[in-house]
Amino acid sequence: MKIKLHIQILIGFILGIAFGAIFSVDHNSLLLTSGKSETEINNWQQITFLKGDSSLISFNESSQSGIVRYFESLKKDKKTEGVKLNIVYPASQEIHTYENMTSIQKTSSIGADIKPVGEIFIRLLNMIAVPLVLASLIVGAASLHDVKHLAKLGGKLLVLFLFTSIISVALAQILTVVIQPGMHMTPEAKTQLVEAYRDEVKAPLQQEYKMDLVEFLVNIVPKNPFRGLAEGDFLQIVFFAILTGLVLCYIPKERAKPVIAFFEGISEAMIKLVEKVILMAPLAVFALISATVAEFGFSILGTLFWYALTCLLALLIIGFVLYPALVKVLGKVSPIDFFLAQKQVMAVAFTTSSSSATLPVTIDVTENRLGVPNKIAAFVLPIGTTINKDGTALYQAVAAIFIAQVYGFDLSLAQQFTIFITCIITGAATAPVAGAGLIMLVVVLNAVGLPVEGIALIVGVDRIINMCRSTVNVIGDTMASVVLAKSEGVLGEIKTKD
Repeated sequence: MKIKLHIQILIGFILGIAFGAIFSVDHNSLLLTSGKSETEINNWQQITFLKGDSSLISFNESSQSGIVRYFESLKKDKKTEGVKLNIVYPASQEIHTYENMTSIQKTSSIGADIKPVGEIFIRLLNMIAVPLVLASLIVGAASLHDVKHLAKLGGKLLVLFLFTSIISVALAQILTVVIQPGMHMTPEAKTQLVEAYRDEVKAPLQQEYKMDLVEFLVNIVPKNPFRGLAEGDFLQIVFFAILTGLVLCYIPKERAKPVIAFFEGISEAMIKLVEKVILMAPLAVFALISATVAEFGFSILGTLFWYALTCLLALLIIGFVLYPALVKVLGKVSPIDFFLAQKQVMAVAFTTSSSSATLPVTIDVTENRLGVPNKIAAFVLPIGTTINKDGTALYQAVAAIFIAQVYGFDLSLAQQFTIFITCIITGAATAPVAGAGLIMLVVVLNAVGLPVEGIALIVGVDRIINMCRSTVNVIGDTMASVVLAKSEGVLGEIKTKD
């Protein structure tokens, strides 16, 4: 008997956790290369980079990633000549010096080394996403035949997205104030986390971000649609595709028909390609989960238990209480059937941590299993992937208040309201790719004067939280598709069996 795909994915997930835990990366080990010789160092107390007699920077025993990143930055700037490494070990306190280094790397682990298998899967999905969205939207817009109808659909969609975002951020703020995860962190843990992840947060701290609503709206209109397609800018793709589809309604049918047929063929071909690529999902899930566990481990969850608990509780309530309630009340659909029909979507979103990479699978499942017509799914899902990110918005609210609590800031009602508004906006503005939510958190912290260095406190657990919030984001998109299709009277039968 053939094992169903969602069961295969679950097996891959469980085996990936076990494999990554067994073959994990040693965080107290580095591989130094000097000329043709390689030296493995373990359990150091302090590592200092020197040039001549001057000390450049020092790292403690918990700064493996920082050491690797710092040396890579020296190589990039071609400043490695004359650089020495002094290593102090806790037992002897003797200083060991290394010179003429060509590379400093983490020691390899098979648990992390199989990650490229999962990355190929993500690349395949990203490859499919742009042509699928373009073709589906052009065909869907051409079938509407009415600009007013399209505007009505868009209005309903934006109201629904705004409603769920408001509920999500408000819930996150209430839970964080009640649970107070920041009050459970000791000063020692705070110092260790900031030191361990200080280099991880340099990139977002060095960039400047500002929220400009006018610029955001202007950038929806592409100067060059082909550039938007090449860069995967979904808002620009949606704008161009909808205009193209609508214009096809206003030219002679004999000329529009072959164009529509061409894009229908592209759409069907991409859907068929999704069905083939998704067969790789169990192996990809195994590789991605194994790499995540091998690289990050579980120890960080102990230090950040209350923060992770607050985030996951908020995500759980939104994804598995609010959305099912809306599906039941507005979509007249059984929540159980709603979730059973999209098992593959949730599995792919969880493992890839990217709603844009999941989009081809989401479109396929929404049309063929959730009973949503192409003209609705092709309109809702690309827009939802780009601006409907309740999971990201609530995570930013929890993170901001958590950082305030750790640093001893007593937030006023005005500051809480600023966080509320800013999280709704930045949630919509966050790129639908893994890790983008962490970058946009800088905007939220700056808005209320919180120390952006506090991001280092949550970096260690961000990958795990990101997997969960991406899943909630995608569930929100499928929920909106079902609700909108029901409001238009075009929702078909839901299929829960493979």
